[in-house]
Amino acid sequence: MHAAVKRTVPRLEGPAKAVARGELIGLQATVVASGDAGLVGLSGAVVDETLRTLSLRRGDGRVARIGKRGATFEFATAKGPVRVLGDAMEFRPEDRTKKVR
Repeated sequence: MHAAVKRTVPRLEGPAKAVARGELIGLQATVVASGDAGLVGLSGAVVDETLRTLSLRRGDGRVARIGKRGATFEFATAKGPVRVLGDAMEFRPEDRTKKVR
């Protein structure tokens, strides 16, 4: 038998932690960094969230599903834009509010 590898989750601070612990659906989001260069700059309203993805409704009405791991998102908030590492939000939506550190 081999031991399970525990994933290291990045810690967030300040506004990023507050956004990651809150409700994401309805927020405007932009992909500001990604391992897939074609996703950088993609933006829209968050319409769905799963363990590993965020779905954004783009300006043309199409929905794009973006993987959280390896991506950095910028969310529009009342206090201005806030950047959040997707790796730090890689939890089921119902668990994310409790598990984001």
